[in-house]
Amino acid sequence: MISGRQALGSIDLALNKAHSEIAELEDSISGLSEELIDRQRSQADDYRELARIRVERLEDPELIEHIDHAERQVIKLLADRKKAIERLELEISDARRLREKQEAERMQQAAQLDDAVGVVDEAEARTQARLDADPDYRVQRDLAEQAERKALHGLEKADRSEQELLEKGAAYRDDPLFVYLWERKYGLPGYQAGGLTRWLDGKVARLVGFADARANYARLNEIPLRLREHAEHLRALADAEFEKLRELDESARAADGIPALEEKVTEKQAVLDQIDETILAAEQQDQALMMKKAQFAGGEDEYTQRAVAFMVNEYQHGELFELRQDAFDTPYPEDDLIVSRMVQLEDHRQQLESSIAGLRSSLERQQQRLLELESLRAEFKRSRYDRAGSMFENDSMIGVLLGQFLAGMLDRGMLWKVLKEQQRYRPRRSDPGFGSGGLGRGTVWKGGVGDIIGGLGRGGRFGGRGGGPGGRGGGGFRTGGGF
Repeated sequence: MISGRQALGSIDLALNKAHSEIAELEDSISGLSEELIDRQRSQADDYRELARIRVERLEDPELIEHIDHAERQVIKLLADRKKAIERLELEISDARRLREKQEAERMQQAAQLDDAVGVVDEAEARTQARLDADPDYRVQRDLAEQAERKALHGLEKADRSEQELLEKGAAYRDDPLFVYLWERKYGLPGYQAGGLTRWLDGKVARLVGFADARANYARLNEIPLRLREHAEHLRALADAEFEKLRELDESARAADGIPALEEKVTEKQAVLDQIDETILAAEQQDQALMMKKAQFAGGEDEYTQRAVAFMVNEYQHGELFELRQDAFDTPYPEDDLIVSRMVQLEDHRQQLESSIAGLRSSLERQQQRLLELESLRAEFKRSRYDRAGSMFENDSMIGVLLGQFLAGMLDRGMLWKVLKEQQRYRPRRSDPGFGSGGLGRGTVWKGGVGDIIGGLGRGGRFGGRGGGPGGRGGGGFRTGGGF
């Protein structure tokens, strides 16, 4: 088994790996994008060389000016892009340092919260031990348990009787002659009918044996009502005995100062919640910065887009297009070599664009997995799975699952489901099923945890209720079960 904090550390390692893979993809895309722009600038040089070779074009200085102007604009835009990237990297660095500081504060506050929870847990264990040794408390606990058993038994009898009414009463309700006489209240003081109708009803009653059937059906209806009233009476008695027992528990907790200790837990929890809110806001800001960095790496930033658009616009200039076309028709080998080189550059450009498109697709998938992993990490912390006492059964499985997730073989929902199934809590010193907490009506014994983990006592995660404080057997139900 590994602790919740070790599991959180594994998630952090997976996040670091995801960041590294994204950085590698961004570097690759950035390198290809810069190479693409260099190829476009080389194309400008080729156009310039073609223009110089063609004697008839030398008299037109505007053509050379077009090419020089395009290159100067691109160089300026790329210089501005570099400065923007440097500013962005500085922002990312500052954001990372802030995140590290916030995480350190959270770790310190979480440790203080765990300590406060431990103090409450130990205090409750001592209080339970004191109550368990009190004869008067034992008497009231026995009374509450006995009353609860009787109430449960009465409820079961009432339920069985109502079910019997449904099953055995069906034969009566399905007999139309019986139902007719029953609804007319035949044989009862409330029966009203004329002479002929009364005579006919009498013949029908004798024919179907209504007198005996009515008595039997009346008893069948009466028994569930009486048993339900009795069950409600037993429940009221059980409620009264339970309230007496819970009052003893609450009074003992108050006498030992446990509510005041719980207030300290609540205060420290509120501080931790506030830190988590701050971290969440910082994570969102960090994600926005990383998305912006991805735009620069993918050549989708405004500077690159403007540079590419400017070059394309210049290349589409009518005279430049004619210059290239004319080179195919001349007998000069020099311009043929330049045109051949330009064709190769064009092919290489298309290959670069195809490679960049593939890397961008991989980058988008990796960024999506990073966002999902950060979301899972936030939910992990919100669920307090990193608190003291939180454990995960299979220490090797978590690393394997995280690796499968990063490889795209596992989705976030399944990863979170497995983490929830693997998560456990070490047994507490105090027993949530002690005293009034063992009757299935909630517990006042929260061990200082309260709503931090929720669902106290689920699935035996806090140990059996019969163990009692300090390892003794007196705590909780000695019968081994609740109602």
